[in-house]
Amino acid sequence: MKIISLYKNLQDREKKLVLISAFLIILLILYFSFINIYSSYNRSSLNLLKAKSDYEYVYKKVKLFESSLNKKNLSSDNIEKIIIDYSLQDKITDINLTEKNSVIYISFLSSNINDAVTLSEKLINSSNNQITNIKYKNFNDRVGTELIFN
Repeated sequence: MKIISLYKNLQDREKKLVLISAFLIILLILYFSFINIYSSYNRSSLNLLKAKSDYEYVYKKVKLFESSLNKKNLSSDNIEKIIIDYSLQDKITDINLTEKNSVIYISFLSSNINDAVTLSEKLINSSNNQITNIKYKNFNDRVGTELIFN
């Protein structure tokens, strides 16, 4: 109880200084606590962003790898399967697949350019072969397409 008696023996000006300094010390402690919490939060946020970025990178690589495993050699069965999968049965006709000297030619007619591009894109993405040329020709109300693969 010496502290209390010491405090009571102080003059008013000294008591005010002690109270102000105690208040400032409490504010300083709160300030440093807040800075510590805020820096921990920022560090955690950066770690979260890095973890998300790493996850997305790995996820994209796995998807790319899976899509490369799903690629097949071009055949009439695979083309028909793609047409059925994307509901293009009524829109794509006269499919012709020929192979000469390890070069594959695929030609077909479609009702519009969108269907021709859709089928071309799906064939290119699902094939082991490399596309070398794409030709689109307009025939009145039909679009003729020729794809050439290596």
